[in-house]
Amino acid sequence: MPKKKLPSNFVLPYIAILITTLIWGAAGPIIKYTLRFIPPLTFLFLRFLIVCIVLLPYVYFELKRTKISKKDYLNFFLLGLFSQSALAIYFVGLNYTKVLDAAIIGVMGSIMTVAAGNYFYKDKIDSKVKLGLVLASLGTILIILEPAFSGNDKIIIEHRILGNLIILFYHFFWTTFVVWSKMSMGENSPSLKKALSFIHLKPMTKKYSPILITSISFYIGLLTLIPLALLENVYSLTQFDILFIDHRGLLGLLYMALLSSIVAYMCYEWALEHIRVTDISFFGYLGSIFTIPFAYILLGEVPNKFMVMGAIIIGIGVYIAERKET
Repeated sequence: MPKKKLPSNFVLPYIAILITTLIWGAAGPIIKYTLRFIPPLTFLFLRFLIVCIVLLPYVYFELKRTKISKKDYLNFFLLGLFSQSALAIYFVGLNYTKVLDAAIIGVMGSIMTVAAGNYFYKDKIDSKVKLGLVLASLGTILIILEPAFSGNDKIIIEHRILGNLIILFYHFFWTTFVVWSKMSMGENSPSLKKALSFIHLKPMTKKYSPILITSISFYIGLLTLIPLALLENVYSLTQFDILFIDHRGLLGLLYMALLSSIVAYMCYEWALEHIRVTDISFFGYLGSIFTIPFAYILLGEVPNKFMVMGAIIIGIGVYIAERKET
């Protein structure tokens, strides 16, 4: 008997998204801290390696039970590319900028998700929501350029602005993943079908388990990170020995592999199957709030007045966008 789909207002999908938001809220500071001990692309490769080893028994038995159509191979590859391989962009960007910058810019990812949900899945947004999105976008621009207002060292300023732009660029990939993931689970989108036909791509031929889709995406991430990690170590100015990772780096690696990858992604994909794209994006606004205490404890980062100003503008935009009429 097919599994009955949960109603969109059921509480469990929202609990799953809240757990994901908490885990990912701490992830930025933990990544930044762990990058002191492991180079970014090598860190990401080792993370995927651990995840793939842990998930191997499940994937083996699930693939014996669920046959993947050859027509869907490219779609699975693209989902893995947008969700996992693209994390290399985020890790590199985080190497140049502050965690708090990245966290606040992350709100823009939620904004892009709302816009994509409206365009591709006709999630309703009114003029009030549009005004809120514009304000939030202005706040994000302020955060990206904030280093130019608050710093004196030209090299540090240039690095942080570059890092901020790289982080923003990553969120375009994440939004693409969310939109395409919804369609792969059977959500109808005539606009997306039209766009896919234009670039000669077709939707999934059948519906697959969200856990299977997520699991395979990690193997795509592992395969695509192998050459990048090798190049990083060949041309790195510093020597990294995988056999002698500092225990603090190892703890960060395990957190990102077991919690931020397996637990968080499984919760996210499962919730995405049951609730709207715009509902999920709301929790993305909370991510930066959860990041602040971890950034202070692990890195000693505190928001300056320009960060606070940008965050306030974003917060006002989010409030306007999400406020319900009484």
